[in-house]
Amino acid sequence: MRAMPNDPTARDAHDIDPVAPRSPSSGTSQVPDGVGVPATTRTARQRVEWVDIAKGTSIILVVLLHAANLLISKGFAPEVWETINSYLQPIRMPLFFVASGLFAQGMIAMAWPRMLRSRIAHLMYLYTLWLVVFLGVHNLLPSDVRHEGYASWMNVVGGLYMPNSALWFIYGLAVFAVAAKAMSRLPLWLQLGAAVALNIYSQYQPVVSWSWNNLAEYFIYFLLGLHARSLIISVSRRTALPWIAASIAAYAAMYYLLADAGSGTQGLTIILTTFGLAAGVLVSAAVVGTPVGGILNTVGRTTLPVYLMLDMFIAMLGYVFIKLAIINELLVVQAVAPLALAAGTVAAALYAHKLLLALRLNWLFELPPRLRGTARREA
Repeated sequence: MRAMPNDPTARDAHDIDPVAPRSPSSGTSQVPDGVGVPATTRTARQRVEWVDIAKGTSIILVVLLHAANLLISKGFAPEVWETINSYLQPIRMPLFFVASGLFAQGMIAMAWPRMLRSRIAHLMYLYTLWLVVFLGVHNLLPSDVRHEGYASWMNVVGGLYMPNSALWFIYGLAVFAVAAKAMSRLPLWLQLGAAVALNIYSQYQPVVSWSWNNLAEYFIYFLLGLHARSLIISVSRRTALPWIAASIAAYAAMYYLLADAGSGTQGLTIILTTFGLAAGVLVSAAVVGTPVGGILNTVGRTTLPVYLMLDMFIAMLGYVFIKLAIINELLVVQAVAPLALAAGTVAAALYAHKLLLALRLNWLFELPPRLRGTARREA
């Protein structure tokens, strides 16, 4: 089984809802259009909160991946974390893009000028701005944790057409939004068929670069969120333990089946991810109202600053970890170091976001209203 494409810069690789600015005070994600009025409070919370929980889970898994990769590369974490992250890889970003697609119906319905002016401009503004931020920060970081590629102007210039950083997902959302709208008048079977074909092709042949290969692979999951909304909502209601256990068992069985099958079967990865998405949706819905669900929901409502700042905080906090003698001396500490670094990174990003907003630096997280023009008044 081929390793899933990922971000080789991570030390690998919103809230953009997924492609629109969200007010800092926004709460839980809105129920997708067409979902009926719930019969009970529990069902209402489940229908709304599980999407944010899924997004929170996705970003935490991304942070854990980057944190583990940095510590492993420096010899401060066991390589078993590579196995753990490999097992989670077929779910990590597909779950995020499915959740993103669930909120994209309004964007697709916009006229082209309005969509480009508000949604796409917002994404590309954030992408370009934070490429420059990465440039500045990585020129200041200690050499132990500095990413030399990010510290080069060529990463900013080249990144405009060849995303090559942890920000690739923002670029991807813009590409997915434009592609989905351009295809919106085609028969649904043709849209999904083309996306599935692209997914399978990307498993066998590189598509330009690792980042574009990721986009080729993950586009189908954005379209699933966009067009299979009713099915996904229906699946989210089946939170009984047997359903959850069956989905996890199916994922595990398919994972090891493909791993043992060797080369030539990577085109079946889409089936593996489908089982994983079912498990992700069911688990997200099942933990609504629990302490764990509350934490994931909190993170999921504010994922944008975590995605934007995870690379920098992993580097800064990772430097501290590397310099702590206790990590070097105690294997038990090394075993949990990726979890500690990931938790610290998420917390630091969320608090930094609050501080930057308090300092009226909103422009770091959204396209300034004057640049959106009439798009803001129409929204």
